[in-house]
Amino acid sequence: MVQKHRPQADAPQPTLDGQRLRDLAADCSTAAAEAFAANYSALLAQRVDRIIRSVGVGHREMAMDAALSLRTASSMAGALRMSHLCIRLEKALVAADLAAAAGVARDIDLHMPELQEALASRHRPDQ
Repeated sequence: MVQKHRPQADAPQPTLDGQRLRDLAADCSTAAAEAFAANYSALLAQRVDRIIRSVGVGHREMAMDAALSLRTASSMAGALRMSHLCIRLEKALVAADLAAAAGVARDIDLHMPELQEALASRHRPDQ
C-alpha cells in the first residue's frame, strides 16, 4: 500500500511566528506592531470564550464571526497554529458539523495557554 503525502496545510503549525510582527513593524512602525500584539494578547481569552460559548449553544453564525475575527487577528500576529485551528472550525461550521466544531473549539481552548505563554515570552524590538 502506498502512503499518500499529507498536504502542507495538515502539518502542525508553529505556535508563534515572530516574522509576522516584524513584517507589520516594517510596513507600519514598531510601535504599531507592538500595540497590535498587546491588543491581540489582551483580547485573546475573550475571543476564545466567544467561540466556546457560541459553539456550545449551536449558534453557527456567531461562531463563524468569532472564528473569522480570531483567525484574521491570529494570522496578523503570527499565531499560526491558532489561525489554522480557526480555519478548521470554519470548515466544520460551513459543513454544519456541530460535533466537529465542538471538538475544534475545545482544541482552540486547549491551545490558548501555550499561545499566551509564547506571546508573553516573545522577543520585543525595544528589549
